[in-house]
Amino acid sequence: MAESVVSFAGQTIGKLLIDEAKFLWGVEGKIQDLQIELKQIQGFLKDADTRREHDQAVGEWIAQLQDIAYDAEDVLERYILRVATKKEQNIVKSYACFVAKCTCAQVHVVGTEIERLKSSISNLRTRMEGHGIQYVQQGERKHARASTPKRTYAHFEEDLVGREDDIKELVKELLKDGKQRRVISIWGMGGLGKTTLAKKVYAHDQVKNNFDGLAWACVSQEYQVRNILVGILFKLIPDQRDGVMKMTDDELFETLYKFQQEKRCIVVLDDIWTKQAWDDLRAAFPVENTRSKLLITTRNREVAEYIDPQGFLYEPRYLSNQESWELLMKRAFPETKATIDNMKTVGYDLLKKCGGLPLAVIMLGGLLAVNKWETVQRNISLHFGDKSDVAQVLALSYDDLPWHLKPCFLYLGSFPIDKPIPAKMVLPMWIAEGFVLPNTYDGEGEISMEDVAKQYLMELVKRGMVEVKFSLSGEIKTCWLHDLMRDLCIVKARQERFLRIIDIQQERKTEDCSSSIEVEVELPYKTRRLSLDIRVGAEGSTIPRVEKIGGTLVHLRTLIFFNSGKSLIGTWEQFQPIFINCKRLRVVKLEGFRNMRGNLPESVGELVHLRYLSLAGSMLNGLPQSMGNLVCMEYLDLQGLEFWKIIVPNVLWKMRRLRHLHLPSLFAVSGQKKLQLDSLQDLRTLRNFNPEQCDVNDLGKLTNLQKLTAPLLRGADKLAIIPQLANFTFKHLQSSSFEFWAPSFTEGELSELSSYGHSCKLFIKGGIEKLPEHKNLPQQLTKLVLLDSQLEEDPMPTLEKLQHLVVLLMVNAFVGKEMACSAGGFLQLKNLLLQGLPNLEALRVAKGAMPHLSRLEIGYCSKLKKSAHTAVLEMFSHPGSIVKWEEETEESWEDLGGSPGAEKMKAKSMRRELGFELGEILGEITVGGGGEDETFDEWAM
Repeated sequence: MAESVVSFAGQTIGKLLIDEAKFLWGVEGKIQDLQIELKQIQGFLKDADTRREHDQAVGEWIAQLQDIAYDAEDVLERYILRVATKKEQNIVKSYACFVAKCTCAQVHVVGTEIERLKSSISNLRTRMEGHGIQYVQQGERKHARASTPKRTYAHFEEDLVGREDDIKELVKELLKDGKQRRVISIWGMGGLGKTTLAKKVYAHDQVKNNFDGLAWACVSQEYQVRNILVGILFKLIPDQRDGVMKMTDDELFETLYKFQQEKRCIVVLDDIWTKQAWDDLRAAFPVENTRSKLLITTRNREVAEYIDPQGFLYEPRYLSNQESWELLMKRAFPETKATIDNMKTVGYDLLKKCGGLPLAVIMLGGLLAVNKWETVQRNISLHFGDKSDVAQVLALSYDDLPWHLKPCFLYLGSFPIDKPIPAKMVLPMWIAEGFVLPNTYDGEGEISMEDVAKQYLMELVKRGMVEVKFSLSGEIKTCWLHDLMRDLCIVKARQERFLRIIDIQQERKTEDCSSSIEVEVELPYKTRRLSLDIRVGAEGSTIPRVEKIGGTLVHLRTLIFFNSGKSLIGTWEQFQPIFINCKRLRVVKLEGFRNMRGNLPESVGELVHLRYLSLAGSMLNGLPQSMGNLVCMEYLDLQGLEFWKIIVPNVLWKMRRLRHLHLPSLFAVSGQKKLQLDSLQDLRTLRNFNPEQCDVNDLGKLTNLQKLTAPLLRGADKLAIIPQLANFTFKHLQSSSFEFWAPSFTEGELSELSSYGHSCKLFIKGGIEKLPEHKNLPQQLTKLVLLDSQLEEDPMPTLEKLQHLVVLLMVNAFVGKEMACSAGGFLQLKNLLLQGLPNLEALRVAKGAMPHLSRLEIGYCSKLKKSAHTAVLEMFSHPGSIVKWEEETEESWEDLGGSPGAEKMKAKSMRRELGFELGEILGEITVGGGGEDETFDEWAM
């Protein structure tokens, strides 16, 4: 982790030397020396990190070095901001006068500070060298923990429960006699039972009877290529042991390669960690012209995809509650199946800690076999602590992370355990913290930091450390950690002094939690990140006093408030001590304060390092003029409470680094002018654009804009924004959303939409006399919501010709009796919702229509019964489809999660009695994932 902090600091300093050279006059030489010193000590950190758990002195040196790296960033950025501000104020003066009067004193001060930091780093490097810490060249990696012998944990996973279907599927795949899918990969987080599953498949009678030879090799983190090749050949040609031992390395590769071409055999490469490991072995395994198979297990999906992009990937699922109980009984009572009924209550409570992870269940069973169950229950946290075998298995995945991913993983620990983490929230926080490396390139050019952040998250997913749920469009929607992985995350974050978490439960209105905060924040080391989770049990409780945070945690970089439960009462002035004293803050999250009074204080303008500020879902009356001081801001979310007007000063144009701006859903601009946005040329996302409060022409100057939303455009005349936008050149615009509300729309008014040539989503609420022809609608329309349209003519013949339409929702939108979709219509449609169509009697879908439809919801269409059987059969003739039919309830349809095209699906409450069983028609539908229900807004926009 220290390597991460120092590396980020070095890169930040290097970027400042390039981007801010004009402000570094007089100190650039010292800064370059500091950067060199950081690079030199970085080589010692790979070895130091492996020793810190067993050597207290090394741990302290690493902590000191992390503080120095953070301080170096703060010193330089603070200096640049001061000089830049002075330069703007003295713009009319000569440059020489400016330098003489405004910067000389500051140059001396910052120069002295840099020298102090450089000297501290040099002293630490000298101590490390004297302590025997080795310098490791760039690119080398040490996997072994100091003084810790290599351990394997396969003995924990011998019992198998609930894997019968997994075994069948894997055996079936292995027995396929073809050139495709030569490699079968079992991947997933540590402790999921990958090796045990592979052993069962390897030992299966059908596998033994259909292959000429079988061999097993464990690769692990530390491996010797020659030993692996020799071991495999011993199994495949046991009568030639002497000859194998005498072979050169090249002969071993050639012999194993040819044997797999000539014979049909299976080789298992268990526990392969890296792409490099495969590169070292790949010459021994033919990819083409062979009937042999390769079965691998790995924690990293990326490794599996690297070995064979067309291979068969299999991720074992977590155990169900019942399966966990059965496995627990096998381990706790190996000699008998008898149990005492009252044990089930304790047992199921203990199993919650395991979260369906087989390794954890097996370890728990071992504890219960030799201890009283109530005793284990009382000490469950100890048994699953950071020294337990389970924790050490999971910790291997953390230790294996590259340095740039470790802080990203640890950052996830700042979020509450019981809520999924929105990707659109955490990824900008990573960027604001400086975790995402800028100026990253691929074969097609520079990649945006947002895309790099997504790649980081997907790498954590592929390593089995983070779980995700995808949106309907295929983007990552939310992520979360398995309970045991989160425990590891919290432990590591505390060990690394990376993050401090304070949980406060306030059950009564009068309860004062300030003392809890006071005790928690008084720590012997500098706290850089603080996550405060306030759980309120009583309505009308007052917000705890937070003055102590502002008074003692002056080094804070991140401050995150989570307000769960009942609404807290307070004023924004209560945060003033934080704004005044915690001047190094880069990330501030104050979301969900729904019952606050007053304006955001002027003192917020003193947080000049701030890059991320979110007030989403919070009540506030207005923002101060001092917001214009926040020139480093990159992500600003001002959405506040829906339909609560916020006064916004016309100063946002000064935030020229802004990349994501979420305006309030309802706002007014202080003064007479409209909100100026034309200077925000780095802006990627603009939400809640309002043409009444903003100048539409400013949008044409936002050359990097990728996402635009304009909700609550009231009146048919607001459709005029579309032709205006059509005149602008948006080279990077990927999606846009517009909501139009009016009593009624004419065909001519809606035809104005045809000029819009970018990908868009439309929400139209109000009567429509007649839809325009499809050519007079946006041709790049991907989602369409029609609400209260009261159309008399069937809209399907028009809408089915929209070639890019993926989602269609019609609510109280049609008053006719019949809808018909012709062959070849709705070629891209995947999601269809029909609701509140009381006259609809028939839905006729020709063969070949909606070929990609995968989700259908029908509700409050009381007359649509007789033709339903035929419609559903025709529409869902392909596997993986999901249906829900509602008559009397308003429950939202279950979001079924998983990535698009997921092969495993599971849907609940799918059957509705409408003269037939949908379940009988569709069979058992299975989809992976899970999570929150999809809301109407997510369907719509």
